[in-house]
Amino acid sequence: MSNNNSNGTKDFFTKHKKVIAISGVAVLAVAATVGGVMANINNKVKSWEDKVYPGVHAYGVDLSGKTKDEAVAILNDQLATLVNDKSITVTVGDKSFNIKYADIGSTINADKTAEEALAYGKEEGMFKKNSYIKDGVDTEVNTELTYDEAKLKEFEDKINTEVEIPAVDASITINYGEKYITPEVIGKKINAEELHTKLVDCIDPDPNKIETVSLELQDYSPRITAEELNKIDGIIGSFSGSYTNDGTGRVTNMQLATGYINGTLLMPGDEFSYNKTILDTTPENGYKEANTYVGSEVVPNYGGGVCQISTFLYRAVITSNIRSTIRYNHSMMVGYSEPSLDATVFEGDIDYRFINTYNSPIYIEGYMGGSTITFNVYGNTSEKGNKTYELVNNVIEKYDYTTEYVDDPTLEEGKTRTKLNGAPGYKSEGYLITYENGVEVNRELISTDVYQPMNAIVLRGTKKVEAPKPEEKPEEKPTENTEGQTPAQ
Repeated sequence: MSNNNSNGTKDFFTKHKKVIAISGVAVLAVAATVGGVMANINNKVKSWEDKVYPGVHAYGVDLSGKTKDEAVAILNDQLATLVNDKSITVTVGDKSFNIKYADIGSTINADKTAEEALAYGKEEGMFKKNSYIKDGVDTEVNTELTYDEAKLKEFEDKINTEVEIPAVDASITINYGEKYITPEVIGKKINAEELHTKLVDCIDPDPNKIETVSLELQDYSPRITAEELNKIDGIIGSFSGSYTNDGTGRVTNMQLATGYINGTLLMPGDEFSYNKTILDTTPENGYKEANTYVGSEVVPNYGGGVCQISTFLYRAVITSNIRSTIRYNHSMMVGYSEPSLDATVFEGDIDYRFINTYNSPIYIEGYMGGSTITFNVYGNTSEKGNKTYELVNNVIEKYDYTTEYVDDPTLEEGKTRTKLNGAPGYKSEGYLITYENGVEVNRELISTDVYQPMNAIVLRGTKKVEAPKPEEKPEEKPTENTEGQTPAQ
């Protein structure tokens, strides 16, 4: 039985030997064909490794078959031009504004865009890549767009300026207690933040995208309204002091300073600066030369006298229960103020300042008449209530002055002349007393001040005086004797 099986197998292979041989040849042929095809595909795919697949474009700019460098060049040439020719239109009411992308310094990132185009499909398998090469991919790659924010801000500012209808503050004038108020004017403007947001959101590198921004004008009230100014209903602080109306430069300077201060309006929280208000004390602003303190010396300078005005204003403001943010006393005593009741100023160095601490506006009235300077501070009297305020001083120490003698060669020996009168110095305190219904309820230390003594200066003559020459007697002539006699010897 075993032999029979063996013989049968031999007969089978003998009969099908030719068929098997033919099949083997066929397999080898197919394998060779497939191998050739695979090699061709592989070579084809490799040849596109450094090139962008067909159908890849950036906003319509075809990058097919381009190397990265070639794609960068095309993007910078074609796409950048298309983007820079784009524009944004902003409409506000009946006004339109237009700006090109080139005007805001737009720049595309061609290098990164080319890299993304080149990388598209490169992570796929060989057959997928081959299909991309054969059939194309029809895909879009985006680009990054940068621009100059400062130039965009300039465009926004231009729009804001041209469409705005400025609001006008209400104004107030008080003349000797008579109040006149001019109402405010409502303004119109766009929301600047909204404009900026809409512009940034619409900026897009797509050359085919039309970009428009539309905004509406909005009403806005000015800072100062008639409603606020009407809260001013009376005097909350006042001071009057005398001056010598001698028509000198000092008087001119005081008149100028008072005029600048008169009509000052301070809203709640506003700070007053004396030096800024009266302007620079220069001849160009009309100021004259007059005596001023420079250190411990009295010297002529432009603006002499303005310290008297700042002192009187300080007296009025402090009695309004408004504290100073900056206030200095004089270095030496002045004739128009007691110790600790003054406020000195000096252009560029020393200022007198205060802040309106009330919840309503205050108005300062100032005028000169006859020999009196007056400052009135107007405000809402209900905020002050039944309280009144007084600034008083307390002298702690007095410093005597000395007399300095200075030789004067133009003055005769034995004669003297006073050049500068002396004045004592002081250490003193300033207190603000609060009265409620006429009764003192508080005493607040406002300042502790030191005033140096002003030494007297006396000129002492050193000029020599020549003794007078004796008068020459006239020569006597003989008297004629009418009788012809010789006079007795």
